[in-house]
This record gives sequence, C-alpha cells and structure tokens, in this order.
Amino acid sequence: MTKLEKFAEILIQKLRDENYEFYLSQKNYSQSMTLDEYNQKSKNPNYDTESQKTDDERFEFLNSLSAKQIEQLDKLILSTLDSTAFNFLREVEENLLTDKSIGMTIEKHNVEQFTKELLSGTLFGEYFLWCKQKSKFGKYQY
Repeated sequence: MTKLEKFAEILIQKLRDENYEFYLSQKNYSQSMTLDEYNQKSKNPNYDTESQKTDDERFEFLNSLSAKQIEQLDKLILSTLDSTAFNFLREVEENLLTDKSIGMTIEKHNVEQFTKELLSGTLFGEYFLWCKQKSKFGKYQY
C-alpha cells in the first residue's frame, strides 16, 4: 500500500466513516424503542444535566422522524461530512505556498508531495474517488 493510499484510508475513516457511524448509532438507538420506553429508563445520576438534556432532545427528535425524513437526514449528514472533508482538502491544497498553509504528513512524508500520483490532479478532487473506493458508505453525497 502506498503512502497516498494510507493517507486516503485514514482521511476517509476519520473524517467520514467514524463520524457517520456515530450518527447511525444515535439514530438506531433512537429508533430502537418508543419515547415512553426511553423516558422510563433510569438515568445516570452522575451524568451532567445539560448533557442529559441534549441526549434526551436528540432521542426525541430522531425518534419522531418518519422513514422518509430519516432517509433525507441520512443523506444530509453524509453530505455534510463529505463537504467538510472536501473543503478541508481544498483549503490545504490551495494554500500550500502561503502563510496559511496547513502541513500534513504521513510516515514523515508531506502529503502535497503525492500530487503526481493523483488521478484528478488535486487532493480534493481525489476525495470523490476515495469515498467510492474506501468508504463503508459508498460514493460522495451531494
């Protein structure tokens, strides 16, 4: 596996798949029981009150959505993650030679040195391909 492939796997895993899996776990939990069942569950008395309130509101929101709304929310969350990663990579690449440059390395090699290996010519352009090839959740979401 090349350094670029390792970088792509890490990027997809950390910026896309792990975050989407977190959302899916929250969604699945919220759909695993009724609101009444959730409210009857005992709460951890050591848990921060504000955090519990946030958890309760999230549960209620996700529990109240229809199947069509959930489908749209799934797409929106994945699209937001993809836009974030794409914009981050574009920012990195567009500012390589400026004072705003963000340096990234993998195995002590600068990521920007891999541009000759890129099919699209840019890191952010390559993100589309990486989603399709390396993500558990398929192609880039618009």
